[in-house]
Amino acid sequence: MAHDIDHSTGAPAFAFVGETPWHGLGEKLESGASIESWIRAAKLEWSLKKLPVRYVVDEQLRTMNDQFVIVRSDNSAALSVVSSKYSIVQPQEVLEFYRDLVGDYGFTLETAGALDGGRKFWALARTGRSDFVDSKRKDGLAAYVLLASSCDKSLATTAAFTSIRVVCANTLGFAMEDVKGARRANVKIPRDTRFNPQDIKEKLGLLDSSWKAFVGKARLMTEYSMDEKSATAFFNALLGQKQGKPLSNKAFREQQTLIGLFNDGPGHNLDSAKETLWGAVNATTRFVDHVRTSSTGERLDNAWFGPGNLLKARAWEIASELVK
Repeated sequence: MAHDIDHSTGAPAFAFVGETPWHGLGEKLESGASIESWIRAAKLEWSLKKLPVRYVVDEQLRTMNDQFVIVRSDNSAALSVVSSKYSIVQPQEVLEFYRDLVGDYGFTLETAGALDGGRKFWALARTGRSDFVDSKRKDGLAAYVLLASSCDKSLATTAAFTSIRVVCANTLGFAMEDVKGARRANVKIPRDTRFNPQDIKEKLGLLDSSWKAFVGKARLMTEYSMDEKSATAFFNALLGQKQGKPLSNKAFREQQTLIGLFNDGPGHNLDSAKETLWGAVNATTRFVDHVRTSSTGERLDNAWFGPGNLLKARAWEIASELVK
């Protein structure tokens, strides 16, 4: 399945509000539904247990003191093997994280669910902050907070700011300007550290300044003219072209797809995107979120947490250098 949504309970572990997602799966909720309703609809009512690893040698049962298996409570599926220091984040904790943000700060939950048999789980909420990158107010951006975790060591518990381009639902992370003196796009909690929701929220308190900086830089990109030749150079750099060397066959096919999206993708005809650097950035996000197939994971997983997310971050980095 291109979506990799968990079906362990017999139904897709995905809940949403608003329009039905591209994969057409999940349970639709009304805006303002309770956290309890989200947990039920997203099929996240199960929990994770850490049990000792046991094995049989010469018909004798033995136990490892430093290795544990992570098991789902509802179907007893073994999801990973971890050390004694591994700190579990429960699926329901990801949604509980948003309870006061929804109740007291006007956040709105939009999606939640689990991937890969329950090995990854997430919730995404709209912060209520939005803006336009163009003077005609047609190219809108909305700010979201994504909280995700895993139980298979593939993803540290991560809270990240995400922007969604309203005209075509492309997603792009945006960086907090300063967290303890270091620029980074998210807050990660090591797996041997106890999950502390309040600590994460304090770090995410920089949303206002980082959102303004992000929108400001996007506006500079809308003013940066880019014809097909310069767009091709942008995509070549994005895909790792070495000086004087041609792209690989795979990279060349991806470059051609990116150029096609730059010239004729959703939202390309807006003044803010037509033949601009902003259009090239959004061609990349469109490519990752809705077009590219992944060799290392499924599309949703890839776009948010895997190589696709890194490619989008690289596009933003290259574009930021051009408008510096």
